[in-house]
Amino acid sequence: VLQQRDVLEQLKNENFDLAITEVVDGCAYAIFEHIQVRAHITVLSCSRFDHVSDVLGQPIAPSYVPSTQSFFNDRMNIKERFLNAVTFYFGRYTFANILDKEFEMAKEILGIKRSWRETMPESSFIFSNHIPVLDFPAPTFDKIIPIGGFTVKMNEKVLKLDEKWDEILNKRKKNVLISFGSNSKSKDMPEEYKQSFLDVFKSMPDTTFIWKYEDLSDDIAQGLENVYISSWLPQNELLADSRVTLFLTHGGLASVMELALTGKPSVMVPIFADQGRNAQMLKRHGGAAVLQKTDLAAPDLVRRTIEEVLTDPRFLKNAEKLSEMLKNQPTNAKEVLVKHVEFAARFGKLPSLDNHGRHQSFVVYYFLDIISLLILAVVIIVYVVVKLFKRMLIRDKSQKSKSE
Repeated sequence: VLQQRDVLEQLKNENFDLAITEVVDGCAYAIFEHIQVRAHITVLSCSRFDHVSDVLGQPIAPSYVPSTQSFFNDRMNIKERFLNAVTFYFGRYTFANILDKEFEMAKEILGIKRSWRETMPESSFIFSNHIPVLDFPAPTFDKIIPIGGFTVKMNEKVLKLDEKWDEILNKRKKNVLISFGSNSKSKDMPEEYKQSFLDVFKSMPDTTFIWKYEDLSDDIAQGLENVYISSWLPQNELLADSRVTLFLTHGGLASVMELALTGKPSVMVPIFADQGRNAQMLKRHGGAAVLQKTDLAAPDLVRRTIEEVLTDPRFLKNAEKLSEMLKNQPTNAKEVLVKHVEFAARFGKLPSLDNHGRHQSFVVYYFLDIISLLILAVVIIVYVVVKLFKRMLIRDKSQKSKSE
């Protein structure tokens, strides 16, 4: 797009009131600057990005807020707090550096002067893909608007399954859905993990397993009557069906949102990126168990975990409670999104919502200048008191010697 001058000129001539972009691709901000769009909104596909929080001036608090790629919850011991802080600073530097390089290329092509570090914080709003009731509590400010869950369909008429899936779900009382999303494909997992899953399936003949497996020519589940593989699943519809009793998944945020809203117990196996954080986020509500990726090599552990979640009523109870809380939130994510888009389109940039903390230096932000002045004042006072005390002692000694 950056090289297509005719397209850029056409975009500029449209005189858009508002532009919306996801923050992963920084080139969009260069385009907005070039076509002189009146205002823009930034969307976070994750609940938070550490480098974005840093540029916005959003307080980080790595001592109790898990970083984007952390595998910890908000109650960390000293080792976990250290690793969480390292993960935050590494992630902040890495992703910001990628955007810097992208933007330098865009600046050179389009002839603009400002960086994404200047244009992105000028977003009228930051739409964050999180639900406050579900997510970890964290410092925020008014420009950041939570819109998590607005894509999850909850209308039962819309979510009706076709005859094929209806027949599969009716075969057994327990139905386990397995999917690792669109990026981490089951067909690409190590053979050891695949065999582990097959061993689990064989050991639980009274449970139906619906497995998203992308290579149907593999015949991996041949001979297993309780296993159904499919290269694609109507995931939202299946999770909304009361006959699905458990979801084993990677912890992608979209899946976590669907899980939370539909009230299904789950076993989370995070693979990379924000999935570890998402898994811990759901686990803290009591409706999910978490396994490490390497645990998939141990079929006995996988089976015990699945059976625990299926048989312990607390998992279902907690999952359903969370679902009820989310369904009865005081605000509606779709309405919030639409109203804020309309507001930004009408009023443009909103400098009154800009967090001035992002302009402050490290010294000013953390009160180091004031602390230094206080320390200096204490030192001066102590120095003066000591001097006066010494002078008084010398005077007393002098008077004593004269009297003697």
